[in-house]
Order: sequence, then structure tokens, then C-alpha cells
Amino acid sequence: MKHLFFCIASLIAISATGKPVLPLVFGDHMVLQREKPVPVYGKTTAGAPVKLIFGNQVKEGVAGADGSFQLLLDAMPANSNGQSLFVISGDTVEYKDVLVGEVWLCSGQSNMEYTTNRSAHWYNAKRSKGLDSIQVNQENNPAIRLFLVYRDLTKPSDRNKGWHKAENPWIGQFSAAGYYYARELQSRLHVPVGMIASSVPGSAIEPWLPARQAAQNKDSIEPAGKFFSGLIQPLAPYTIRGFLWYQGETNCMLNQRDEYTQNMKLLITSWRALWNNDSLPFYYVQIAPFKYSTSKGGKIPLNDRSIAFFHDAQDKVLGITRNTARIITTDLADNIDDIHPTYKWEIGKRLAWLALDHTYRVKQVSAGPRIDKVSFKDHQARVDFVDPRLGLEVHDGSKVTGFELAGADGKFYPATGVVKSKKYVQVSAPEVHDPVALRFAWKEDIQPNLFNKAGLPAEPYQTNSAVTVEK
Repeated sequence: MKHLFFCIASLIAISATGKPVLPLVFGDHMVLQREKPVPVYGKTTAGAPVKLIFGNQVKEGVAGADGSFQLLLDAMPANSNGQSLFVISGDTVEYKDVLVGEVWLCSGQSNMEYTTNRSAHWYNAKRSKGLDSIQVNQENNPAIRLFLVYRDLTKPSDRNKGWHKAENPWIGQFSAAGYYYARELQSRLHVPVGMIASSVPGSAIEPWLPARQAAQNKDSIEPAGKFFSGLIQPLAPYTIRGFLWYQGETNCMLNQRDEYTQNMKLLITSWRALWNNDSLPFYYVQIAPFKYSTSKGGKIPLNDRSIAFFHDAQDKVLGITRNTARIITTDLADNIDDIHPTYKWEIGKRLAWLALDHTYRVKQVSAGPRIDKVSFKDHQARVDFVDPRLGLEVHDGSKVTGFELAGADGKFYPATGVVKSKKYVQVSAPEVHDPVALRFAWKEDIQPNLFNKAGLPAEPYQTNSAVTVEK
């Protein structure tokens, strides 16, 4: 009788602990990051025992005084076979069909939010083809899982639908750049890929930063911390491999330069700090050509060089933060009056190439031609590139477009480039007899035709000259 009483009392005590509650980022069909310890965390009754079961791993612990708990799964290899993950604390929470693979977080403004359905309307583009609407609806890749953040994750909402297999209708509603990234990565690595998309159209960089830490700017549209606290912070410390970032158009409209560089550095360091990993890969997109000088959306007058200096501000991040890289998009705008270029399949693929090259160490060219040095002699400029082994190719013509030269007066004129021995380009302009400064892709309507053998465009550039040049 005493034994029976003890069993009943124990059962009542266990059931009294209630059901464990985990953040919304946990759910059926999720992907857990391979080859890293994976924290599983949430809340239950204060002091209650908590058990975690996944595959052959069993972890046990006790909730803290505030009811919070965190148990750590050991690093696991990739696994495409769905398993159940159990969290037991009085009651049991079961997450079904859980895979192990690669997990990435993509964020930014409207060009990252731009959906695969929307992208499908422009599939028949000039330079390459994406998936059309029929193909998007027919896509079915159970090895890719998608988690789309609709609104503040600190507030329960029926709009946050959780993780889904890559199939109709979830693919169409997801970030096109994010989906094409996953598609390329999964096809090359042959492991499951989980994508988390958290973007807000029209957003400046400041709301994605911790509150009160952004560089001061009276023209900032939204307060710092607005999206950081609701759309990024609640995702941590769910284990991820790294970040993808496509943002900047709004800050370019504000004619930001050094301030954007510093805010982007802060964004990278603060996001990495959330995940307690100061070396998480951070790959981003250099914004595409657009006529900012004639756009009616900005509050600050811009000229046809504004985007070039903003590109420079984006690029300076590479020199002050490690484990970062970016893609060039000078060739990915068929209509430079449209701030939303249609080639999201190319954006996703190029970002994936960065990850394959830098993170996964898979043999993959991920960058276009980069100017190493410029010398001036005999009324011309010689432009040498960093790695001539990747080759220099001129698309749509025999002469290289996109160059400009200036003399001592600092006034730039269009210049013509000729590839010499696949190692350097010789540049001249009839209006500039003795050039002292050179620019490449340094104007909003210039879309150069210089690429490497991998089909990646050459990077924008300007010489550091003592001469005073046009701004």
C-alpha cells in the first residue's frame, strides 16, 4: 500500500510540472545544425527535471529558479532521415521529422524578403533563367526546410507557421534569394539545409542593431533595436552555421558612407555575440545598380556617384571584420529604374558559392576579377588583377566597358579597356592625355562587361590618388 501511495504521489508531482514550452524556432520538420553542439532550451516549472531525447542521445537536467532550462545535444553528423525529438518535463513535447544538416539565417530589407513567387514572374530574364511559376509550384525537396519569420517572435502569432518542407506553397512565400541559396548548397553538399528568413521591406540597418548602439544619424527612419529585439534575438541561440545579409538601399538613399560601415560592423559583432561565436560567417550582397540620383523615394539629394561610394562603404566592412565576404551584382539589373532586380536565383547562387568556397572549403570560384594595382604610363593606365589564373573575359564586345580616367583636373571621362595577355587591361580615354586617376564601375548606370571564367563580374574600384577628384 505504501508503495502504491508513493507511485501515485510521484505521478502527481511529475504531472504538476506542466508542459515544457520552447521558442517558436523549434518545431516539426526543423533542421538541427550538424557538427556543432546543439542547445535545446525553453521553460517549464521551476526546479522541474527535464529530459531530452534525440536519436541515441539522452540528456537530463533541472530547470532553474525561473523555470528556464537548456540541454546540449552532442555534435552530430548530417542525417536526412527524419527523427522525433522529445522534451520531457512532466508532460512531453514531441517534434517530428527532425533532420540534421546546415542551418543559415538570411535577413535584410525588401530584396531579401522578395519572394520566390514574385521572382517567378521574371524568370525569363536576359542573362539567365530562373524557375517559372509552374516550376516553383512543382518544386519538392524534402531535404530543404524553411522557417519564415512573419513578425515579432516574442509574441505568439498564428502567422508564424513554423518549419516546412520545401514544397508548394511554402517555397513561393519564402525569400527567393534564401531559397535559391539553399537549393545550390543542398545540391552541392548533399546534406539537409534549413533556412531561416527574417526580413523587413524598406528597413534601414539601424533597427537591426541592439537598441542605443547604432551610430547616430538624425535622418534614420526607424529606431535602433526595433527588429533586433523581435526578429533576431528570439532566434538565438538556435544553432546556425552563419548569416546572409541583403540590405542597404534605404541607407544609400540617406547618402550614408562611413556611418554605414560602422553600423554594419556593429551588426555583425552584435549578431555573433547573440550566438556566442565571434567568427560565424557573414556573407552579404553589394546592392545592385539603380538610379538613386533620380529616385523620388529619398529625402536627401543624391548624384550618379552616390551608389559607388555606398558600395565602397559596404566593401570597407571586409577590412575590419573577419570571416566576411560579399558578392557583386553590377550585372544583375535589367532595369536600373527598378530597385528590386529580378535575378534572385543568381543572388542565391553567388552567396552559396561564397559559403562553398570560404566555409565548406569546396573547390569553387566565388569572386570576380579584383584590381590589384594601377600604373600610368604613355598616356594610358595599366590595370593588373589579383589572380590572373581565373582569366579575364569580355562579354558582349571586344572592348571593356565601365572604366573612367581623370587627369590632374580631377574630371572623369569614359575610357576603353583592352585585355592584354589575360593578365591585365590597358585603359585609355581620348579626352585624358595624362591620366592620374582611374575608376571602374563607379557610376550608377555603368554595368561593366568584364568577368572571369566563372561568369562573375569584376569588382568596383577607384584609385587612391592625391589629385582632387569628383565626388
